Amino acid sequence: MELWTEKYRPKKGNEIIGNKEALSDLRRHIGNYKKRAILIYGPSGIGKTIAVKVIANELNFEVIELNASDARDEKSINSVLGEAVKQRSLFSKGKIILVDELDGINNKDRGFVKAILKLIETSNYPIVMIANELENPALSQLKRKSIAIKFEPISAAETYNLLSKIARHETVNIEDSLLKTLSYLSGGDIRGAITDLQSLSFSKEIKKADLDTLGSRNKLELISNALIKIFKSSDMNIASSALSNISEDIDECFLWLEENIPNEYKKPDDLARAYDALSLADVYRGRIRNRQHWRFLVYANSLATSGIALAKKQKYSHIVKYNRSSRILNMWIAKSRYANRKNIAQKLSPKMHASKKELIKNSIPYLKIIFKNKKMANEIAREYDLSPEEINWLNK
Repeated sequence: MELWTEKYRPKKGNEIIGNKEALSDLRRHIGNYKKRAILIYGPSGIGKTIAVKVIANELNFEVIELNASDARDEKSINSVLGEAVKQRSLFSKGKIILVDELDGINNKDRGFVKAILKLIETSNYPIVMIANELENPALSQLKRKSIAIKFEPISAAETYNLLSKIARHETVNIEDSLLKTLSYLSGGDIRGAITDLQSLSFSKEIKKADLDTLGSRNKLELISNALIKIFKSSDMNIASSALSNISEDIDECFLWLEENIPNEYKKPDDLARAYDALSLADVYRGRIRNRQHWRFLVYANSLATSGIALAKKQKYSHIVKYNRSSRILNMWIAKSRYANRKNIAQKLSPKMHASKKELIKNSIPYLKIIFKNKKMANEIAREYDLSPEEINWLNK
């Protein structure tokens, strides 16, 4: 199954929705590059990256791309871009050096900033950088060496016009009023709107209740849309970006993947390869946690996204409702239980002149036994101002 974001990706400048003035500025500065980088910024999903690639195609330029989340030190950047800015392209008249996802850097990534500043000074080719916003203090030096071009969210009317064309072409059964609501809920994220429409199209008829499950996107992709990118695609570039803009933390994403791999992949060999990729990704995450080897982050992300996507020999056409992992609920229950224990220890500590750790280990187990006596339990609860939740926990 082809992703609609790829199927309806703009091929020409006049096919790009919105931001006509920004596109014109971008094209002009790329065509008249003068040793100042071009920094385009705006919310995710509004066409910043595709705008660069479409303009490059129109100008017959080759795009050399670097993701700032993957390469964060000077050596890595030079290995990817160092030679690219010196050598002439074999296939086209020129090049564009594209540095995407600048939001991933921080003040500790001085090697990254230093390397990019050096490239700006030495490159004969346009350098275009992309960020969601410019408030990041780590971007201050790069901003001074750049021409900033702002991309605005796509209007609901423009989003609706595009979704209408896609719905007609794909014969999606959805009322016009619901299509307008979906356009509004996208919050200007055209990529997210298309993904939402495709995910809802699995139903025979899209109803209002289906849209209610989406809620407001808040500019973040739903985890279900990220799973579609991974499970329903065999394109490394599509899959590798799946976890970049979602609200869930990486631990929860891994649990979603673990839970839904067997729901998606039905062939034993595909299933085994997918779990191997996820397992190896978790090994790299462990090395990051234990040894602070952050260079492994790119391997962990690639294995958890592209690795799982390429584990299948053929795409599966069956419809899957992706489920939340039961382990997440169990972890939340455990966390709540331990929170009560910790709070009780904190209340006991000043009066018993003992550390929380010592009380948890040596005193609270006996306190649970004492609480079987209702009279003593009431006295202790009043003395230490225990909450009803804490009292219930001690009574269990």
